[in-house]
Amino acid sequence: MKLSIGSIFKTIGVPTVTYVERNNGKHESELTNFLSIPGKVCLITGPSKTGKSTLYQKVLSTLKKEPLIVRCDSDMSVEDLWRKALEEVDFERIITKSNAGQVSISASAKAGASMGWAWLGKLIGEFSIGLTGAVTNTTVREHILSKPSAIHIIPVLKNLPYTLVIEDFHYLKEEVKSSLFQQWKSFIDNEVSVIVLGTTHHAIDLAYSNRDLIGRITHIEVGTWDIQDLNKIVVQGFDSLNLKLDQSLQDLIVSESVGLPLLTQLVCQRLFIDQKILEFDSKKNSTLNFKESDLLTSLSNVAKTDFGIFHDIYDIFATGFRKGARKYNTYELLLLAFTIDPVTFKLKRFEIDARFQELKNIEIPPAASINSTLGALSKLQKKNQFELLEWSTRQSTLYILEPSFLFYLRWRHEKQGTDPDKKYFEDFLHLFRIQKTLKAKRN
Repeated sequence: MKLSIGSIFKTIGVPTVTYVERNNGKHESELTNFLSIPGKVCLITGPSKTGKSTLYQKVLSTLKKEPLIVRCDSDMSVEDLWRKALEEVDFERIITKSNAGQVSISASAKAGASMGWAWLGKLIGEFSIGLTGAVTNTTVREHILSKPSAIHIIPVLKNLPYTLVIEDFHYLKEEVKSSLFQQWKSFIDNEVSVIVLGTTHHAIDLAYSNRDLIGRITHIEVGTWDIQDLNKIVVQGFDSLNLKLDQSLQDLIVSESVGLPLLTQLVCQRLFIDQKILEFDSKKNSTLNFKESDLLTSLSNVAKTDFGIFHDIYDIFATGFRKGARKYNTYELLLLAFTIDPVTFKLKRFEIDARFQELKNIEIPPAASINSTLGALSKLQKKNQFELLEWSTRQSTLYILEPSFLFYLRWRHEKQGTDPDKKYFEDFLHLFRIQKTLKAKRN
């Protein structure tokens, strides 16, 4: 039987064959326990692409619950948030899934002869939402969506197998976050639980600023993955195809995945795609062997295609504030420092100097130029409306905030092998040519 490579190494939705419960299922167990206590605000934070969405989707599926997802942006108001949540309510779909045993509807909801917007209107109380006369699905829906509030969404969450999930919470403006947390007091009073996702642990600071929520907020920090858990993704996927991957290649995949399960899935998938294999029949072919050169090409292809969005950002960093010739190529050198082994998300000031010394045929800028560039990073990023690097003066450390950007930096050029003398050839050559041009202009 032919197996789809895309369904095994799955990069969209919840994986089946290659789903791994990290840390022996610790996060799944925590979220399941938290959601079993009515009225909890379950805050899940961590870097992007570390599996926050996959975590709640897996748990809600196990609990026979349906996520009611709202994705936030910086222009969203609290009213916009409630409207988006209510627009996602699909009564017919819930009834169909309930009949199929995929979700579980409460007894009180089943008592409603015909679930829909009119049913919701009666549940809330027509007069309390300002309706008189004939109440139809259309009139109730239009009236509620014209000025939505928490009052309208709570009965849905309380009576139907929905769990409200607010993704990208960190994008909301501070005043919107504050107002939202104030309104969540009514969720707690009605014993309705909510899941909130954000990329930074600072999200919880604001939550605790509302004393009414203390003791009702639970926090799961989803950091980057351990090597052993990423390794399970590779093993489970190749085992399902009745294939064995050379251990050195397996080690390279997981180490270069920079702690992101999505990257492990993407690289494994790309190995097959680059060989023009979209489906695989293990009974007919169990001798497929990948070489190191195949993997190096696939790693580079993932960086250039799946994370090509970073190309323009790299150019902004490399250019810095000056558009013309510069005496030193300090910005680009700082990025290049992260391409040198071992893989790391942070470099102390002395480690930056040590890595610069490993670069061959490169004129190293003086300390003053390096310090000036580090100090200007925040201003450069704010000007161009992104934030991928952070220089901490207090800790004298340069951080990469987005793990996938680290992967892009390391694999934006295809490497010539894992030999240290050849591994960064393309980046060295690129900088060497630039600096030769700058010297010629200065002379």
